[in-house]
Amino acid sequence: MPGADEMEIVNALPCPPRELIVITRRHGLYRLDLIESRAERIDSGIPEEKVYPFKREGKTRPIYHHSVSPDGKRIALALPSDVYYSSDGGRRFRRLPLRGIRAFTEILSVAIHPLNPKLLLVGTAAGGIYVSRDGGETAERIRAGMPGEPVTRPNFLEEVRALCFADEDAFYAGMGFGNGVYRGSIAKRVIEPIREPDLFTYPDGDLYRVTSLDYVAGRLFIGTNRSQRKIIPIGGERGNLDPAVREAFLGRQDCVSIRTPGAHLTLHRQYMPPRTRKPNRRAEGRRGLYISYSFTQGDNYPKLISLLRLLGLNAVVINLKDDYGSIRVPSSDPMLTAVPGAVNPYVRVRDTIDRLKSDGIYVIGRQVCFKDDKLYQHKNHRYAVKFIGGAPFQKGPEKWVDGFSEFVWDYNIAAAKAIENAGADEIQFDYIRFPDVRGERDRRFFDFRRDGQLMREALVSFLKKAADSISVPISVDLFGYQAIYQWGEWIGQDITEMAAHVDVVSPMFYPSHYTGGYAAGYGDRRIYYTIYLSCTRAKELAGGAILRPFIQAFYYKDNADGYCVDYIGWELDALRAAGVKDYLFWNDLSEYTILIRGMRKYRGMGGGPLTSEERNAIPRKLPFKDMIEAPPVTGGE
Repeated sequence: MPGADEMEIVNALPCPPRELIVITRRHGLYRLDLIESRAERIDSGIPEEKVYPFKREGKTRPIYHHSVSPDGKRIALALPSDVYYSSDGGRRFRRLPLRGIRAFTEILSVAIHPLNPKLLLVGTAAGGIYVSRDGGETAERIRAGMPGEPVTRPNFLEEVRALCFADEDAFYAGMGFGNGVYRGSIAKRVIEPIREPDLFTYPDGDLYRVTSLDYVAGRLFIGTNRSQRKIIPIGGERGNLDPAVREAFLGRQDCVSIRTPGAHLTLHRQYMPPRTRKPNRRAEGRRGLYISYSFTQGDNYPKLISLLRLLGLNAVVINLKDDYGSIRVPSSDPMLTAVPGAVNPYVRVRDTIDRLKSDGIYVIGRQVCFKDDKLYQHKNHRYAVKFIGGAPFQKGPEKWVDGFSEFVWDYNIAAAKAIENAGADEIQFDYIRFPDVRGERDRRFFDFRRDGQLMREALVSFLKKAADSISVPISVDLFGYQAIYQWGEWIGQDITEMAAHVDVVSPMFYPSHYTGGYAAGYGDRRIYYTIYLSCTRAKELAGGAILRPFIQAFYYKDNADGYCVDYIGWELDALRAAGVKDYLFWNDLSEYTILIRGMRKYRGMGGGPLTSEERNAIPRKLPFKDMIEAPPVTGGE
């Protein structure tokens, strides 16, 4: 097989007497002639990935999961957001319509019935299980009994990472984060847990994924991403099991498939994108605070340093390309200066960053990427996201530029290099996403989208290109839910793919922003479990990137989540229990009275009101107009 050293083989299907079908993760399917040692690429119809630098290397989109009929003729592949199906042994594939699956649903697993070609199951990241009875044309949802956060009817459900049939009605589903294995009925459209204690580790155990399930001879073969495998008897009558099959399944971690008369076992491995670089260890061990730039000026500076010491923090996050598209560091780059009003530096910004670094403070330059008023207006909305029909897209006051555009990528890379040249220790990409939409209707249109390109492919392309130009560590901010579910085609943020190209992932784990009663079943432990479960899930999905979440240090709206002095300790206890040492406190108003009281109480120093001396020692925001450099005077006297 050409380029075999780069391939991850996920299955091999014998085709007697002399051939073998090999399925790879991202390099397609091959038919091998074992006598003449020839390899023929088949798999017509599987979409190629469209990722920078856009060379045609024969890579497909990743296969998350797949299912093969016992005769090897029917093959179903679960790719990002879609299922592809072949009825001729993998030579030609077509996308299944699966009408009835909700928009933006992430598909993680698939199972085709061993005998009935019309029957298949689809597992999703947060939406339950779907069954199709017409060969994939339509699909109906199975939700009853699905585990989710402990409330009566959770909005977001457990990941379904593995599926298999037992007969025309019964099936089994393997969950993604510690909820074990469930038995389901198609006729009743319900699932129920199998009571195997070591398969159920939610919420406090190791939230491993069940990645493979096969039903053979009255037994369920279970594999996980922890190299743990188990065979359990299911149902009544059991046939004989070849000892070689048992030995291979339990003892051969390198085994990808096992073929027996009348059955085919597929030992699915967890998919993680290969990292393009090791995380930069300079970014490790950073605990910080989002601050107003005015905290660094005049009499505020010594107060800021004292505040950071009091809180035990060693990093600050400062807007250096803000939510309106203003670049707050000097730059003469023509790409940036050509956009009217884009370069608006803070006063003494280079000297200020140097001063912070000399005092041992790690400076994280926050850069808002694809929400950008200045670039949105540029050249008569040339680079704006559009509505279908061509009008510039606007979501409330937010103005978004097209994340598929290479010019938009290059513009943001130029801004990042300017921030790096100003002395920042790290570039933190925020709003590295597409504008979110509500409901099933998508009114967004993107002028620069390549044919069939996915949103996640555009964001990965930007990160890959940025990593070629930026030498300091790179971090990305993600919506909280985007870091605990693999859910890429709503706004493009697929944590597994993005994390492979950056040093740090910073999800916004704000309990006030979790909807659907997330962790509400834990009562007064809800804040703790929101942070704990989010961190344990995100660590699994981030694939080796440094996890440094933003945690809440602010009131939100009516304060229904009960932000208070104890809130800080609940969050920090959860981080520690999850093994997460790095974090950032967020308060967009830079108002930290509750945070100071919470940290005092957490350290056993009392959480009462601040003294007048303590209040006077907190930095105060200065008028914003005084923070911006005056533009240079040109012409005249």
